[in-house]
Amino acid sequence: MKISKKAYYGLRAVIALGRLSEPASIRSIAETEHLPEDYLEKILQALRRVGIVEAKKGADGGYSLARPAREISVWDILKELDSPLRSFSTPIKGTLPCLQPGHCQTNEVWRILEKEIEKTLSSISIDDLLPKDARQKHAF
Repeated sequence: MKISKKAYYGLRAVIALGRLSEPASIRSIAETEHLPEDYLEKILQALRRVGIVEAKKGADGGYSLARPAREISVWDILKELDSPLRSFSTPIKGTLPCLQPGHCQTNEVWRILEKEIEKTLSSISIDDLLPKDARQKHAF
């Protein structure tokens, strides 16, 4: 499974926000995480639309987590920024490599793998990835 830069940057940005107790500007997140500011802005806008982060305008504004870090999973972020996440493409019956029924039956291995990847990434919260001293900041 390969994730895009968009998903990787998004995960890094959300983890960075999880370490903070106050909203952060796109510029400060981009500088801290060494991410391209324009691209990060688009990523955070996508995450805002689905309720992972929120934006506050004004002098004390910026981005912050929209809900507690323990309620945001790695899967939530990857699914939003890299959808659809697939580790394989299902062959069409009658075309290579699915010329014989036995070849198509092996696809079940990949379906099981995809479900396990989703299950595992869903079980890892942003809170799990934060340093211990930052974990209680987003308890709400």
